[in-house]
Amino acid sequence: MSNEEREQVTHHASRVVVWWLVVVVVAAWLLWMTLRPQAQAVADLTPITAPAAAQGISIPFLIDFLGNIAVFVPLGAAAAFALANKPRRTRLLAATAIGAGLSAAIELLQLAIPSRFSGFDDWLLNTIGTFIGVMVADTLIRRRDRRR
Repeated sequence: MSNEEREQVTHHASRVVVWWLVVVVVAAWLLWMTLRPQAQAVADLTPITAPAAAQGISIPFLIDFLGNIAVFVPLGAAAAFALANKPRRTRLLAATAIGAGLSAAIELLQLAIPSRFSGFDDWLLNTIGTFIGVMVADTLIRRRDRRR
């Protein structure tokens, strides 16, 4: 193996490690956001929800629907980038499964927290958010691969 090939392999491996670290950090943030007391989570979202409410956007809609989708998009994207060297089908399924699995764990843990609410709809919306992130990253990965 030439020095250039070795450098390329090392660069690729370090990029994969960085993306897995991003997955871990995003997952930790999601756990922190979703497992603390509901009142605190809602209060922390006031800078986002107050202006939206002033524009007539329903806070429950914003938090329950858009929030459940939006917060999982980064996880899906990071997981897809971490799996960028895998075949596309594997990448799409595995990255989406990471988000679906984390969301299922969160929903189960929320059952044990009296101030939190757990539901199938949250899991589904989180999984949709993950999939959106996966598809955005997949588009970028495929575009990059075509340029090579």
